[in-house]
Amino acid sequence: MIERGQTVFTNFYQIQINPKSHIYRYQITFQPTMSPEQQICKWRDIFKAAKTGLQENLKVFITNNQILYSPVRAQTMGLILGIYEEEGTSYTISIEEKAVLKPGEPEYTGLIGRFFKMLLKQQKLLQIGRKYFNTKNIINFDQFGLKVLPGVTCSLIKQEEQGKYYINIDSSFKMLRCTTMYEELRNSRDYSLIEGAIIMTVYNYKFYRVNKINREMNPKSEFENQNGSKMSYLQYYSEKYKINIKDSTQPLIEVLEKSRKKQEEKIIYLIPELCVLTGLSNEMRNNFQTMKQLSTVTKPRGVDRVKQADQFIQCFHNKESEELIKKWNIQLESKCLQIQSSKVKPGNIIMGNNTQINIETGNLDRDTQTAMLRGVGLENWAILYSDRDSRQAEDFMSCLRESIEYCKFQCKAPRTFTINSNRIEDWIKQVDFIVQQSQGPQKVTLLLLILNGPKKNAPLYTDLKRYLINDCPIASQVILSSTLNQPKGKVKTICNKLLVQICAKVGGTPWGISDLPFTDQPTMVCGMDVYHSTAKGRKSMLSFVSTEDEFFSKYMTQSIEMDSGVEFSFSLCPVLVKSLESFTSDNRTPLPSRIIIFRDGVSNSQAKTVIETEVAQFRQAIEQVKKAKNHTKPIKLVVLSVNKKVGAKFYAGERNLDNPSQGTLIDSEICNGKDGFYLIAQKTTQGTVQPTYYHVLVNDLIDEPNITSKLQALAYKLCYMYYNFSGAIKIPAPIQYAHVCSNFIGDRFDPRKPQTLIKPSQILNQRRSLFFI
Repeated sequence: MIERGQTVFTNFYQIQINPKSHIYRYQITFQPTMSPEQQICKWRDIFKAAKTGLQENLKVFITNNQILYSPVRAQTMGLILGIYEEEGTSYTISIEEKAVLKPGEPEYTGLIGRFFKMLLKQQKLLQIGRKYFNTKNIINFDQFGLKVLPGVTCSLIKQEEQGKYYINIDSSFKMLRCTTMYEELRNSRDYSLIEGAIIMTVYNYKFYRVNKINREMNPKSEFENQNGSKMSYLQYYSEKYKINIKDSTQPLIEVLEKSRKKQEEKIIYLIPELCVLTGLSNEMRNNFQTMKQLSTVTKPRGVDRVKQADQFIQCFHNKESEELIKKWNIQLESKCLQIQSSKVKPGNIIMGNNTQINIETGNLDRDTQTAMLRGVGLENWAILYSDRDSRQAEDFMSCLRESIEYCKFQCKAPRTFTINSNRIEDWIKQVDFIVQQSQGPQKVTLLLLILNGPKKNAPLYTDLKRYLINDCPIASQVILSSTLNQPKGKVKTICNKLLVQICAKVGGTPWGISDLPFTDQPTMVCGMDVYHSTAKGRKSMLSFVSTEDEFFSKYMTQSIEMDSGVEFSFSLCPVLVKSLESFTSDNRTPLPSRIIIFRDGVSNSQAKTVIETEVAQFRQAIEQVKKAKNHTKPIKLVVLSVNKKVGAKFYAGERNLDNPSQGTLIDSEICNGKDGFYLIAQKTTQGTVQPTYYHVLVNDLIDEPNITSKLQALAYKLCYMYYNFSGAIKIPAPIQYAHVCSNFIGDRFDPRKPQTLIKPSQILNQRRSLFFI
């Protein structure tokens, strides 16, 4: 299942620390004694009085208020550093050694982080979060109205248990528009469309999120400066930046600025002609030539990423940085870390008639266009379309009949209905007529809707979907008429893929994967993800999906509405209870022996919160169901956090570094002990592949033989079980289903209109319908 892989290059650079080197913690003391309040209030003056003595005796140090850290041990205890005078009283300033810190200790690790920030500060780069840019390296794409600011994402990776530290470096890019906000506003009819956008000030490269455009203010408006006197924005920019604002009547941009020290936000106003938008517009994203040219820079090959990272590391080898590194008894490797990888074998795709497709050698797009593993016959289904789409509908139905025959899809001929209207009321009326003829929605297997309009914004789409889930639960499949305006060969390919989605939506299983671990006993695999859209003020939405068959292919779906920006829920106990009750609803299947939950979007720092809040609720649910069903056998729980937004990159080869093969597994020194691993599941043909990081938070199966290998194999195999794509995706299918479901519901919910909330239907869940894909 897992075999030895190849040696891979990484974007990690090790910080070598002598295990015998120590850092000494000192406390500043005063004679006579000074109150803590006085020390905090007068700290700057106190430090100024002690600074010379500290430099002479400790040479190098880091301060944390009245605590000092240094790799140098003071020769004399109670060493006098200086004298501080205040209101006629002379205070003698001394230091006392309080502790000796060793590599691997949490306090030592924190200091390495502080030291690392000192090194970065010396490089005098533009910092945006963890990203660092050299503004001299801007790349111009004038023909597209864009500039690209290249840089790196840089972070310190700490492996405290091993006492090892690494610098993780990856390429990063910031898109800047050539047009100023002044021009954008002149061309905009609706200023509200700009709200929430990220802008950059051209005079000091600072980034802000637009709160709103204030039409009542202009550059002649006055504000109160730090001295308490009033001055206009015209005067301020002229005096501070030597900039003369051209249009004194333009409205101002209102933004919120966070104060690091006071941890509060204040409103400030910016001048549109001195700001540019960042990121790409929808028009730019939809322009093939623009994206193609940008990708030559923004999607570098492995060899280019390594070269850029090596160049960045060389910045730390200048005279000033090397001097600092040497004083702290640290050595920074100039070449990236190379490690041994493993390879997870994917197995075979299992189709109908016991047909098996070798994943590594087969053409999955082509070979999966055959009889499906477990089909559900379309006994009573209908196709609805607008009268203006009649021609496309007829051509589509012709191709669909061919695909149905080719893929041996079991179904009767559909009824077809032409609707001479684009009003939602008329479409719902037609749906109600079909339901009435069929004696209830339960008797209708599927409705296939041909709608006109642009992708993701088709008229009627949201209203019809909401109606067919909340009010009249019927599995539905939408296809846009614009998608059908293609050559017959492409339309036929679309029909083949459409049948896979239809199969999953009516409760069938398009395909399975061979040699799935954990199928020896009843096992439930779950996926969990949370949708956020704080910029639009939308509520967060948690979705939870749970499997109910031995192929881990049929799901029950639930969702929870949460406050905006909230990541953790306190309503998971009833959710898992419902999943367990549904798992045994046929009265033939016993409760699962194992529950394996893949939880998306949790960083290592949030792991403790997950264990204390969510895992506790899962265990409560398990005990509640066991008690209700008089179940005495143990139900073991495994919870894995899955993070696809990681800085790690891996490259294979020697000279021409390229992406490692699918199934590449990294579970060595750069991971979080034995509980973490990186996995590359998807295939990437352009740029560099992004690995996914897994962290086992809870493992009741720790005593089971080869449990780590089984979990790794399960994670990889489940990446092939997403029925909207015939290959492997980046994350296991249960998480992707939860992600798609939470976005599907969250994007369409307006908290001001409670009736817009889409709720997973009990009837569709009973059919095991993936209604949201």
